[in-house]
Amino acid sequence: MSLGTRNGVNVDDLMTAIEAVKTDPTNGNLTFTVKSKWKDGFKANHATAGYVVGKEAGQRAKSHTVATDEPNEILGGDSGISPAETLISSLAACLTVGYAANAAALGIDMDELSFEITGNGNLEGFMNIGDRRPGLSDFHIKTFIKSSAPAAKLQELHTYVNEHSPIWDTICNPVTIKSEIVTE
Repeated sequence: MSLGTRNGVNVDDLMTAIEAVKTDPTNGNLTFTVKSKWKDGFKANHATAGYVVGKEAGQRAKSHTVATDEPNEILGGDSGISPAETLISSLAACLTVGYAANAAALGIDMDELSFEITGNGNLEGFMNIGDRRPGLSDFHIKTFIKSSAPAAKLQELHTYVNEHSPIWDTICNPVTIKSEIVTE
């Protein structure tokens, strides 16, 4: 029996994907590649360059791009979203996926979902002034959800999504980064 679509998520496909990872955890391996090119000043363009799910290379119908820049007050030209806002947007996007998928799996219909995420930081670390970190120091997330589900069920969903968000986890935990320079 088909479970259909809920919140725009094909629940049958979702359950099939979950079973595939349960059966063989390597089916859950992910690799994403982005290529970035500096334009001028603080401007850059970033484009999807490929991905792998499990053992299979994915194929996008077209490349997706994001333009970044800094606001005028941080000496940019304000021609794109800032790197900090890009990170915050990534968190919001991941939470969106988490809510849509997990609400569908739990049988919760959502009418509306949105986030307001604030990240706080200081330029001192970037400027090598004092001993502050160069990154954002904290986030505050407001999740707005409209649903006929009981409040307790929505709280359960909220807690589960926060505890299982890959981008949240990436921000909160150490990540191995290897960096090399290639000169031409």
